[in-house]
Amino acid sequence: MRSTRVPVASTLLAAAVFAVAGDAAAQSAKQEDPIPATPAQDLTAIQRSFTLQPAPPLTVFPELREQWKDTPAFLRDSKFDINFRSYFRDEVTNAPNSVGIKQAWAGGGSVSLETGRLFDIFSVGAVLYTSFPIVAPPDYGNTGLLLPNQQGYAVFGQLYGRARLFETHHATIGRYYYDTPFLGPHDNRMTPNTFFGYTLTGTFGTTDGGGPSFRYGGGWIGAIKPRDAIDFQSMGSKAGAPLSNSGVGVLGGTLTWGPASIGAIEYYSEDILNIFYTEAKYGVSFGEGFSAFGAAQFVAQNSTGQALLNGGNYFATNQFGTKIDFGYNTGILTVGYSVVNPSFAIQTPWSANPFYTDAQIQAFQRPGEQALMVGLSYVFTPIGLPGVAASVFYFNGWTGAPAAGAPLVENEWDFNLEWRPNWKPLQGLWLRARYGTSSVWQSNTRTNIDEVRLILNYNIKLY
Repeated sequence: MRSTRVPVASTLLAAAVFAVAGDAAAQSAKQEDPIPATPAQDLTAIQRSFTLQPAPPLTVFPELREQWKDTPAFLRDSKFDINFRSYFRDEVTNAPNSVGIKQAWAGGGSVSLETGRLFDIFSVGAVLYTSFPIVAPPDYGNTGLLLPNQQGYAVFGQLYGRARLFETHHATIGRYYYDTPFLGPHDNRMTPNTFFGYTLTGTFGTTDGGGPSFRYGGGWIGAIKPRDAIDFQSMGSKAGAPLSNSGVGVLGGTLTWGPASIGAIEYYSEDILNIFYTEAKYGVSFGEGFSAFGAAQFVAQNSTGQALLNGGNYFATNQFGTKIDFGYNTGILTVGYSVVNPSFAIQTPWSANPFYTDAQIQAFQRPGEQALMVGLSYVFTPIGLPGVAASVFYFNGWTGAPAAGAPLVENEWDFNLEWRPNWKPLQGLWLRARYGTSSVWQSNTRTNIDEVRLILNYNIKLY
């Protein structure tokens, strides 16, 4: 029995008050995006790759811009913003012979500063991430919100320099935030993964979406700060080879032309892992509020060199996925499918599984696993509730591959309710309540996982 569990209703209320004042819980980056109002807003993993982080919508002290208009660009064009975050997570795993509990309520967020360009070329930036316990029972740790022992932390997850080579081309060095399918933020706790490395990113072509546009990125990533840690470690070590200092070479690009896009990314880590990922998407509008898009994705993975990720044993595997969104006004019906090669599970050491069937709790990436997903979402603005949106998704996965152990069947329901007000003083506020429930049947046993997440973000640009 747990006498220390925090009632859900009181926690949600407290979260709102605070704002003003290898885990089973896999989660794709897509699941941390706002609920889209149309299929066109439902961004896939490849579409987010190599893009600069957007600025917060609200400026608290706009008069500073006016006062600094005659100062050098290094000061005049600087940006300073704060992101408040409050996060409650409660997960209960009921296995045949045990009960596992993870629970914490954490508060904190990030403070970021980026200068303007010196000589119209160089700028520097830093982001301090913090997370501290509000309610954190010591026996219910490993929530990912705090350090594993339920202690708080503060860390400069980003500390970088950037050079503008041309108008839309940038070189970045140092600790930074990257968002790509298999090397990304996995930002579904208090702080994201961040990385140390050297990269070159840019765009050719139009930026208004009308004509063709090619966005590219490449470089070398040597270390990662995991989302629940304060120290950077080598990419090889994070992948599961503790004595490896291997980094990751990355190169990829995306071509977009109107409603169509196609892209690919290659990741190579010596003696660890090679990953090739590609994805294509096409959207269409039928008029009268009807629209749709279809997308397909494929990943191929194999060990490299000494195969340190698998004890010196070579492996190769792949996964294919596809989905279709059908939209009417602000409602969307989503159907998706994925299948994994039966020889080996998909590896995700530096991010989450970017596949369409990645759910709140289960990742559906076991050897040979097939998964079906059906979801409904709706943004309630047309019926007088601006900024309110809800979704429900069902997932079903199964595999009989020997590499997965005994034959297995698993399913999951995910429910999401969010509010993003468009009233100017509250722009940047995002409240979410999420609930997931999962069941796994294997070897005549059943394991249930129930998880509640209550999340508040409030992003404010001070100037």
